[in-house]
Amino acid sequence: MGLGQTEGCAVIVAGVGCRKGVSPEAVMAALEQASAEHQVSFTFIATAPIKADEPALLEAATRLGMAFVVVAQADFDAAAARTLTHSPLSSKHAGSPSVSEASALAALGEASRLIAPRMVIGDITVAFATSGDKI
Repeated sequence: MGLGQTEGCAVIVAGVGCRKGVSPEAVMAALEQASAEHQVSFTFIATAPIKADEPALLEAATRLGMAFVVVAQADFDAAAARTLTHSPLSSKHAGSPSVSEASALAALGEASRLIAPRMVIGDITVAFATSGDKI
């Protein structure tokens, strides 16, 4: 499987969080590592409104030829209750226990589910959510 491919009929999204000022190369490397570790392919990248202006996220999505989605704040807030990870730091700075997990879940709606808890790769967090039962 590779970046940007779908598996069966499920849609898989990569939710991404990061520290300010990370490089697009670091984001791409984190996505590649997380995708390989979880043996999933994803179709687009999502993040929280607080990260909407982070240039590395948009640049990484552009380089990968994928859509970059900033989820609506209301959807992000609603998805926070369904995260598997509870980071006090994320709660303090972003108002969510996990930016990457809540972003992935919010991007695919209420019926989505996380494939696994987020991965922390350097200054970047990556979580995958799916819209279907098959991944």
